[in-house]
Amino acid sequence: MGWLCLGSLPLLLDTTAGRGRWGFDGTVLFGVLSVLFGLWVFWRDGGARVTTVGAYNLGFALFVGFAALYQALESGIEAPEFPLFRAVALGYFVQVSTWLVFWTGKSTRATAGTLVTTTPEVARWAVRCGALLLALAVLLQLSLPERFQHLLISSAGFVGVIMLGVGLLPTTRRRPSLMYGLVPVAGLVIYYLILFDSFGRLVLGALALALAVIVANRGNGRPVKAVMLAVAPPTLAFLAKIRASPTPPPPGTPRTEWDSDGLFSVVGPFHDFAQLLSLSDLGLLPKAWGESFYAAAVILVPRSIWEDKPRGLGAVLVPYLSPQLAGTEHSDAALFFGEWLYNFGLAGLVLMIPITGLALRAADRVVRAASKPLIGTRRGVLAYVAAIVLLVGALDLIWVGTATFASRAGCRLLILAALFAVHALFSRAPTAVPPQSPPSPSRPVPHSRLGTTSTASPAGGGVPESVRQRCR
Repeated sequence: MGWLCLGSLPLLLDTTAGRGRWGFDGTVLFGVLSVLFGLWVFWRDGGARVTTVGAYNLGFALFVGFAALYQALESGIEAPEFPLFRAVALGYFVQVSTWLVFWTGKSTRATAGTLVTTTPEVARWAVRCGALLLALAVLLQLSLPERFQHLLISSAGFVGVIMLGVGLLPTTRRRPSLMYGLVPVAGLVIYYLILFDSFGRLVLGALALALAVIVANRGNGRPVKAVMLAVAPPTLAFLAKIRASPTPPPPGTPRTEWDSDGLFSVVGPFHDFAQLLSLSDLGLLPKAWGESFYAAAVILVPRSIWEDKPRGLGAVLVPYLSPQLAGTEHSDAALFFGEWLYNFGLAGLVLMIPITGLALRAADRVVRAASKPLIGTRRGVLAYVAAIVLLVGALDLIWVGTATFASRAGCRLLILAALFAVHALFSRAPTAVPPQSPPSPSRPVPHSRLGTTSTASPAGGGVPESVRQRCR
């Protein structure tokens, strides 16, 4: 309840602020509280484990808390058409309420590090498969024309790097040195240099988070979480520098095509969520009544097969958020909160609390079930990697919504499903034991369990004399 009480302070501060600072002080304070709350839940939830709920709240700290601070400090005032204060306040109370009701049970209490182990044979198989997938993705990326390149190619590389990381898990014979981490790190570098095209930088963050989950499962959970929080600011600065465009563009260039500091994709979705709030207040935002969730559920169906397939939320929002780009391939993002607002209005933010709370806790149970103390089969490794894909997908979920989550996580799971099918197809079936004819009375019958060899006797009903004597 302490976080709810702290949330009342920005509301009080907002009512006492001067006219020229209306909304500014409250937005800044709500931004600080959102950052602290998201990081606190990430640190607390699951103890030494990195959880799905923790990853989702880490995204909340970045895409809501940090974004609110950035927008408030950049603008300096509260513009009526962009109600930043209301946007961050609604996001904060929805997030805290979800945590209080659904994420504070026994399963969230601090526990010892979950030590996940495997066998040397399974670990070697996972590393070989990972190297093969990464090499195949690189080959396709470099050889195919751009029009034939598909998200499945980078997804194969993504899964390949995670499977390289499985080699970090302790085995029944040894505990691999962290120096082996240079292997998946090298895979991450290859992914960045060849498969990454400077768009979708969150993919790099998700891939780094996936490797951190594996390292945490070695039994080093708390130190890993501490290192992740420590390296988050320089990592954000590095990823921002990739897209930064300090040179001013020609007049008339859309804001989305010119990113002076490289942070637009981080802070832009929160800004668009605030804009959706304003449109909703004016009655200019229609309710989709769940259409975006249906579109996300069928997003992997090729449009060549289904021409009238529903468009994803990002494309649907363009006429409302970027009307000058309507009719192009541009896509907008307005956070997971914006998706619920677009579908059901303000009531959708209330409905979001139980559905998101239950769904993420159920996803975390799946992750826990796949993170077994001993992963002794190849199928177990594939299930473990699938669970990690689900976990890191929480970042995509809060950043954009279900469409991006379904497309990215769905393609990665398709790669794992293909691996599972290939493994099932080529795995050796158990060798059938040929039927043996009954022994004849005139030849010796071996009895390996009894350690004797005797001759069957017709008078004994085919049972050797030595056996009858032992059974008496």
